[in-house]
Amino acid sequence: MKHFELYEADQVDQLVRPENFQMIDGDSSAKLVFTDFTEHEPLVIDANSSAIAAERLMKQSHVRLMLVLNEHEVFVGVIAYEDLHPSEIIKKVANGFNRAELQVADMMRKRQDLKVFDYSDLTLMTVSNVLDVLKQFGHQHCLVVEREQHQIRGVISASDIARKLKMEVCIQSPTKFTELYLSSLHR
Repeated sequence: MKHFELYEADQVDQLVRPENFQMIDGDSSAKLVFTDFTEHEPLVIDANSSAIAAERLMKQSHVRLMLVLNEHEVFVGVIAYEDLHPSEIIKKVANGFNRAELQVADMMRKRQDLKVFDYSDLTLMTVSNVLDVLKQFGHQHCLVVEREQHQIRGVISASDIARKLKMEVCIQSPTKFTELYLSSLHR
């Protein structure tokens, strides 16, 4: 039998992380910046959860986007951290909602209002292609779906891309006119 030893850890002070070994640039495959739900558990929240509790949970866990499910575990939308910003809550209260009774469903972006990438397109795209689309639509996050299977395959995050590229990525929300114009082009 071969003899193995344990060694002193006094000289060890760095962690190995996947991004240390992935050389990613704008020409890299978009699949390298994609959080694939076949490999990573999606972050979900119940539509009936308190909006205030959801904001606290997202802040504590450093999460910026969660998928929203109804009581039947059906996908109904997404909630982003910025959707729970105090100014958004104030708008709802001004429209007659009780702050303490606000739910995720009151604050979320509904499924029918979302724009998504198709996984088959994503496999052909580069990181630069993804960033161009995210910038064009002003999205920090974008779901990736397999349309034929009616499934959400994963998510792409501009902040994840920025971290992997080790550079700043600036995504600004389009003006209301730009949103209207872009939506008219895609009908």
